Amino acid sequence: MSQPDSNSQVPQSDAELIATLRRELQQTRAWQTRILQALDHLQSGLVMYGPDDVLVFCNRRFREIYPEIADILTPGTPYSEIARTFYRREFHRRTELSEDAYVNARVTQHLNPDECDDEYLMGPDTWILASDRKTSDGGVIGFRLDISERKRAEKLLAETEMRGTAELEQKVKERTHDLLLANQNLEQALSELRGAQRQLVQSEKLASLGFLVAGVAHEINTPIGNALLVGTSLREEIEHFSIHSSQKVTRSLLDKHVDFVTKGSDVLVSNLKRAGKLVQGFKQLAVDRATEQQRVFVLVEVIDEVLLAMGPTLRRSPFKLDIQVPADLKMKSYPGPLTQIIVNFINNALVHAFEGRTEGHMVLDASVNQENHIEIVFSDDGCGMPEHVVKHVFDPFFTTKLGQGGNGLGMHIAYNIVTQLLGGTISVDTKIGRGTSWRLVIPSEMCT
Repeated sequence: MSQPDSNSQVPQSDAELIATLRRELQQTRAWQTRILQALDHLQSGLVMYGPDDVLVFCNRRFREIYPEIADILTPGTPYSEIARTFYRREFHRRTELSEDAYVNARVTQHLNPDECDDEYLMGPDTWILASDRKTSDGGVIGFRLDISERKRAEKLLAETEMRGTAELEQKVKERTHDLLLANQNLEQALSELRGAQRQLVQSEKLASLGFLVAGVAHEINTPIGNALLVGTSLREEIEHFSIHSSQKVTRSLLDKHVDFVTKGSDVLVSNLKRAGKLVQGFKQLAVDRATEQQRVFVLVEVIDEVLLAMGPTLRRSPFKLDIQVPADLKMKSYPGPLTQIIVNFINNALVHAFEGRTEGHMVLDASVNQENHIEIVFSDDGCGMPEHVVKHVFDPFFTTKLGQGGNGLGMHIAYNIVTQLLGGTISVDTKIGRGTSWRLVIPSEMCT
């Protein structure tokens, strides 16, 4: 039996493999053709360059967007040649760059795209959106999309908005004119109301200052009266001594006269010093209240000035006030407005806290907290306040003594001074039958 010729026939298995490979190659080419056809019919321009920056593929839409260079947009064309041709045919009319400078710049940018979209005007009313990206093999893929319709729509929308805005502005102008006319009466009424409120607030401040004046006047009256009495006695003694000395001056007469004048002078000087101290304290208090200027001061000294002025009122009251303020506690703030708050605290307690009682205790305490702020706490062991009063205690014109001398501005003014001028906070803690505590927290040193 003869053997088959090995060169005359391919084994069946290899033939099947070759047939399979051919079918797969045909299918691949068919898919490639379909893909290229699909890419060629895209509405956006598509171009691809290889790692060597040579054109690999360019679809129909891309050539339509760049008709000036459509004839050279063929596979195998280097990007540098495409850029140079575009410059010569078209771009030299748009730039002052030289041909080589333009080509070098474009090639550099093309090899290293910034991967951000860019919109530019290709011609009259023709806008293109360009987007270049680096591929994984080092090549470049670029997309170009005609966005002229969008730009025209945006322009139309902007013009429509401008017309609408103009119409709206005209309507607003007309409406504003009507509102201005309508608001004139309201503004006048509001101005009158604000003026009345300012007058009431100022009246409250003046009433508080007048109260201090009355207190100081009462305090000064005693040393001035004593000084006047001593001065009158000294004058009578001098006249008496003058009459007797014209006749005969005895040792006993001279000694008696000198002793009387010495003692009288001591009493006179003592009372005048007392009056001078009162005047000086009130002068500083009045300056602080009138000017509301910022200065460095010792807190306890300012409080002493308030107590000096309110001394007669406190002495006539059965209620006691203790001051617990460190002697070395200094501040840089507004002493005048601060004294008004303290006066309001004291008056508020005397009027409201001890109603129906014959004794009571108030404490004014001051300290420095961890934030280097001054904490001033004024507390009493009076009757306290109900919750509905606490909710409105800082509201203007709110008072539980309506028609009995209260105008409801004291604590409202204190709140405004603390929050707007002193840069701090004020709060109240109270319970029925357990007294009231006002807490004032303000910076120890305010910025000028």
